[in-house]
Amino acid sequence: MKKFVRTHHLVYIVGLTLGVWVVIVPSPEVFSTHENDHRFIVEGHITDSDGIGIPNAKVFVRAEVLDTGVTAFSDQAGFYSALLHLHSEDAGTSITVTAFGATEHITAEFDPADKTTARTGMVNIVHTIPVVQNTSVGSDTSVYLTWGIVALAVGVSFGVFTRKWVRRRKARSA
Repeated sequence: MKKFVRTHHLVYIVGLTLGVWVVIVPSPEVFSTHENDHRFIVEGHITDSDGIGIPNAKVFVRAEVLDTGVTAFSDQAGFYSALLHLHSEDAGTSITVTAFGATEHITAEFDPADKTTARTGMVNIVHTIPVVQNTSVGSDTSVYLTWGIVALAVGVSFGVFTRKWVRRRKARSA
């Protein structure tokens, strides 16, 4: 009687499953910000002294009640948007926005009873020192994708190696 799934097939399945899981499964913040009363969006523009948007500018946003902050990058027009996980009881929390060494502070102002209106704050930062353009944009998503591809490659390589090893062993015993 043949086994339903042979051992060398199982290796492929496990490797592929782990690779797909690492690539597809998002970070916990995605699940925790599904409702308006669980999020606060800080957005704005990063511009030079002439008012021209600076693309790919790294912006770090942190609320005083959170253990970590959020890193965002501006688009080609200099616009950025950062999603913070704040609850209704966090109204009035101080939020710090930093870009190019310049720091701005705002307060998370919203009505805790209003659970339908989007909770947003606007922070524009003007950078007065000449900018060297950053051509690479990194994000948490790219890290997940990279490590997912690595895990997938390792799983497939392990499966190929195991299959060849099993075939060699069978050939020697025959």
